[in-house]
Amino acid sequence: MALYKATITKTERLPDGSIIEKGMTLQYSHINFPWDGNGPGTEAINNAFLRVYGIDLKANFALNPGFVSVEEVR
Repeated sequence: MALYKATITKTERLPDGSIIEKGMTLQYSHINFPWDGNGPGTEAINNAFLRVYGIDLKANFALNPGFVSVEEVR
């Protein structure tokens, strides 16, 4: 299992009225690649943001590499 760090790359007001700020960061663990389309890796990123910040990136169309950068923590 790998540890990943996900960071918001730009400030944006989301359709539900939430705001994501550049630099919002969290760490989460997952077994596979972080960006795998609509698979479990991408879902793990969304679940982590829901758990930590209460923001559903997927429902707000912000769950993509244009808004979130992911890197493996070594």
